[in-house]
Amino acid sequence: MPLQIPHPNNALHLYRHLLREATYLPALCRPWITSRIKARYRDCEHEKYPKRYIKDAHHHLRNFRSANDGNVKRMLRLCYMATGRAGKRRRLLGKTELSSDPPTTSAELDEKTILANVDEQQYRDWVDNWDMEKVKAIALSQAERSEKDLPYHMRRTIDPRKAIPTENSFGRPLSKKLARNKLKKHWAQILRQLLPPLPKGEWDQLGTLARGEADPQYYKLPKRRPVAQLIAQDDPQSDHLPFWADLVTKPMRMIERPNSRKMKSLSGGEDEDPRGHGRKIGVRVLNQRKLRRGIYLPVWEASPIVDKNPRSGKWLVTWGNHQTKVSRPRKKDLQFFQGVNEVGLPIRSAPTRKDT
Repeated sequence: MPLQIPHPNNALHLYRHLLREATYLPALCRPWITSRIKARYRDCEHEKYPKRYIKDAHHHLRNFRSANDGNVKRMLRLCYMATGRAGKRRRLLGKTELSSDPPTTSAELDEKTILANVDEQQYRDWVDNWDMEKVKAIALSQAERSEKDLPYHMRRTIDPRKAIPTENSFGRPLSKKLARNKLKKHWAQILRQLLPPLPKGEWDQLGTLARGEADPQYYKLPKRRPVAQLIAQDDPQSDHLPFWADLVTKPMRMIERPNSRKMKSLSGGEDEDPRGHGRKIGVRVLNQRKLRRGIYLPVWEASPIVDKNPRSGKWLVTWGNHQTKVSRPRKKDLQFFQGVNEVGLPIRSAPTRKDT
């Protein structure tokens, strides 16, 4: 990240910087991040006390610049947000993909109406609007993949019959209201850790990106445009020197913290001395190989799709999975593999007449 990029203080100027940084993101997360920036600005445009929102916008601007600078973890987090593995779209996908299906026939509608009339005296709440069989199938499948590096790890006990007690501390059965509240709390904890399924078309497109079969333009990041320079500038280094009051009132570790290896990608600090702190931590060159293996593949592996078996009626959960293949040796390297088979064992030659 170039040091000459300013950090604006005006709200409109800050909004423009956020939109500009979003144009440098990969094509996978660029549309969603841009739409969220616009939506958040419109929501907070007429706030009476915008100081808190401006502070959050500065935080996100530093995060975007660090991701564009090559911070893999922050770039992966943005792709998680764009594909519904985290953030607002995760909640939107949960409502659309995990909600109960409306009745398709008159018989199903009549049955649902009868059940609603029977349970009118009981407590009906948000649990009735979710397809808990689908939620349970995804939660069980996610718990089996706990060894994977997923954004959220699912708890082991999914079945409410095993997680919720049937008696209180006095050995008496729970009341209906208390049992219902415990059931709601149990499913709320499951949904808080659940990774919602993606639509089939989006999941297939994400798999194409993870396997490296997509168009080459999806693996190229836009080049950063040149930064505008001031025509007249007295001292270009004066803005980067610490204020004299900070040197007196703050410890040196706080003043030097923005220039540390961990904070360099966030603050944009550079070492004036060539024997400085060294390279930035967690920053890589995001080329085609790194984008495919370090960004697209983890996002695909954390994304399921759900299909219903027409015979058994059970939900089948499929996760993104890419088997790595060993690359073939080049022609000049084949000499090292002469005389051995594909497993690596030496090839025995057929016996000749002299040997017999």
